Amino acid sequence: MFGIQAGLLTLLVLSVAPSRAETRTLHDITVGYLPAVRGENPDRQGLAISGAIAMAINEINEDDDLLADVNLVLRWNDTRGDTVLTTRVITDMLCDGVYAFFGPESSCYVESIVAQSRNIPMISYKCSDSRPSSVPTFARTEPPNTQVTKSVISLLQYHKWNKFTIIAEESWEIVAKALKEEAQKANESMSVMHTEIMVDSHECCVRNLPCCHSSFLYQVVERSKKRTRIYVFLGARDTLNQFMTSMQNHNMFENGEYMVIYVDMMTYSPKESLIYFYKQPDSDGGCQNQPGFDEKKARS
Repeated sequence: MFGIQAGLLTLLVLSVAPSRAETRTLHDITVGYLPAVRGENPDRQGLAISGAIAMAINEINEDDDLLADVNLVLRWNDTRGDTVLTTRVITDMLCDGVYAFFGPESSCYVESIVAQSRNIPMISYKCSDSRPSSVPTFARTEPPNTQVTKSVISLLQYHKWNKFTIIAEESWEIVAKALKEEAQKANESMSVMHTEIMVDSHECCVRNLPCCHSSFLYQVVERSKKRTRIYVFLGARDTLNQFMTSMQNHNMFENGEYMVIYVDMMTYSPKESLIYFYKQPDSDGGCQNQPGFDEKKARS
């Protein structure tokens, strides 16, 4: 009888006493999220991954074993991949007491310095610039674009292509420079025959520059075709397509004497392979079913 009474008393105490979750005081910690949802960068990932970070924040807040007595608060702004806008957003968040940053993507060097000035950690999920790697408060989940140079050099060495030309848009100029330096280190016989740095295609047309016209790339090919057989192209996919069309207009694919190596930091997908040949490919058909398909161009 005494045991039954003791058990009932225990149940009563447990039912009346407030739970740990009800009694604890949660301390809010705000983290800044700096995606590029809109903007000129064709490879922006803001729309693709924003749901993931929101879900992660919710799961952490619901698990008492991860961050006890802490409630993570997510604050975000669309940076559009613009350095000036991103810097302004960061300074505003710093003044409001943000504890850490996730992002930004695209532009990140100046932003990393600003975060360092307040000793705030910054974890970028997509930053192509190699310079922030020296900033002690900066970390990245994706390697900088300059690391791709070793893969390009390995490919060139495997095929014994010791002479090549670099065609790069301005946003890839650092990678182009790193590629030239890597070529000099790799082999004394390896040399860059010609380097062409172009204004990014979108900016060309916004500013109505001569490089917006199709004749510009035609002239780039004209200047370089007699000095090289191998091109390494660093730039947007649409510009790649225009560049190879200019090569096609020079009849450079007829005998299989020219090759274009394109560097794409996005994961390759067979379903999206047509984007390298068409601006708006028909996903329902293969390459051969596309109007104007040129097999020689595709093989190059």
